[in-house]
Amino acid sequence: MDVKDIGKKIENVELVEAMHAVRENENKDTLKQLFESVVHAVFIVPAKFDQEPKPDENGKVTFQDGVKINFSLLTNEQGDKVLPCFTDYESMASSQFNDGFQRIILPYKQLEDLVFNSNGNISGIAMNPFTENCFISGEFIRQYRERSRTGLVQSKIKPGATVKLRTPKYQPIQMLDAAREYLADKENVDRAYIQMMEEQGQEDKYLVALEVNGDEKPVFAGLIPLMKPHSFGIEVALVRADNMLGKKVTEVTEPFYVRAGLEN
Repeated sequence: MDVKDIGKKIENVELVEAMHAVRENENKDTLKQLFESVVHAVFIVPAKFDQEPKPDENGKVTFQDGVKINFSLLTNEQGDKVLPCFTDYESMASSQFNDGFQRIILPYKQLEDLVFNSNGNISGIAMNPFTENCFISGEFIRQYRERSRTGLVQSKIKPGATVKLRTPKYQPIQMLDAAREYLADKENVDRAYIQMMEEQGQEDKYLVALEVNGDEKPVFAGLIPLMKPHSFGIEVALVRADNMLGKKVTEVTEPFYVRAGLEN
C-alpha cells in the first residue's frame, strides 16, 4: 500500500527518453538533457517502516508519530551503497522491490537531500537500476549543491579567446522577475543587466552584470538559486558591472532592473 500520494500516476516520460538517449550516445548534449529532465522528476522509492501505516476515519493512509522509515539501498560492484529509485510503477514492479516494500513518492530534490545529508553513506542515486540503470554520483550532487549555494560561477576568459555578447533570443521572463523581486530589497544594488555570452569552445550562458556597492558575494549567493530554476538549463554567470566584462554588458543593453529612485 502506498503511503504518500496514493493513486498518483508517475511516468517521467521525458526523463526515460533522456536516459535512453544517454545509453545510446553519451555526449554533452544528451547528458545536458538528462540533468535538465531529472531535476523536475518525481520518483518512486522503495522503503520499509517499523510500523504498518493505518488509515484514518476518512480512509486516508498517513504516517503515525514515531514511525521510522528505512530506505532500501543497493550495493554496486565497488561495494558502495546507492539509493534505488524508479520512474514509474512498472519499473519498480519488475524489480526485486516489488514484494514486501512500501512505495514512497519523492521529488528529485528530496533524493538529493538524502544523499547529501548521508555523510557519505549513500554514494549516489540509481535510477531504474534493473533496466536503464542511470547513476548520479554523490560527488556530483555535492559539487552541484555547493555551486548552487554559493552562486559563484566564475567567468574566466582564456587569453586570446573571442567573446561575443548578444540579447537573448527568448527573454527568460520568470528568471528576470525573480531577480527583480530579490534585488528590490538590496539597497546596495543600483542596476542589473543581462546578455547572452558566447565564448569559443564553451556553451552559451546568461551573463548578468550588477551595479553593486560593496561586497558582491552575498548578493550573488542569494540571487543565483532564485534564477537557476528559471534559466531553461542554461548556465547563469554573475559579474560586477565595474569589471571589464561587466562594462561591456552595460554598454550594449539597457538594465532590466533599476533601483527605485534612480529611474531618472
